[in-house]
Amino acid sequence: MSLATVMPMLEILTLRRGPQDLPAGYPVLGFWMGASLISGVLVAGPQHGFAASVLLGGLDLLVLYLFVVALLRVKGLSAGRWLQTYTALVGVSAVLGLVMSALLWMVPPDFENGSVSAPAMLLYLGLVVWLLLAFGHILQKALELDLRMTGVAIALGFLILSSVVTQLALGWVTA
Repeated sequence: MSLATVMPMLEILTLRRGPQDLPAGYPVLGFWMGASLISGVLVAGPQHGFAASVLLGGLDLLVLYLFVVALLRVKGLSAGRWLQTYTALVGVSAVLGLVMSALLWMVPPDFENGSVSAPAMLLYLGLVVWLLLAFGHILQKALELDLRMTGVAIALGFLILSSVVTQLALGWVTA
C-alpha cells in the first residue's frame, strides 16, 4: 500500500490527524484489516495458536465494525462516515498490534506461570493507554465530540466489550 495510506495512519496514531484524513476506499480498508489480522496472529498466536488467533482477530474486527456503526447511528451522523472511522480504528489497532508483537518477542511473558516482568508490564500498559488515546482521538473526530476524554471513555467501553466477547469466544474455541 502506498505512503498515502500509511503516513496519515501514523499521523492519526500520533493524534495529529483524524479519520477524515484517510483515503476512503475498500482497498485501504482491506489493507488495514489484513494488517490487523496479521498483528493479531503475531500477538495471540504464541498463546492460542494460529487458527484460534485468526478467528479471534476476525471476531474483533466484526465487533469493532458493529460498534462503529451503532455509535454513528446513535449520534445521527452520516452513514458514509463509517468507512474512514472504521479504517482508522483498524489501522491503529494493526500498527499498535505490530508494536505489541515486537515487545512480546523482546520481553516475552511466561505463559505457563502467568507472570510478566515489571518493565514488560509497564510497556504493555503504555501501549494500552496509547491505544485508548488514539481510539479516543478518532472517536472524538468521527462523532464530533467536544472532549477527547469522552472519546477515550467510549474507547474504554469498546475495549471492555471486546475483551468480554474475546473471552467468551476463547471458551468456545478451546472447549
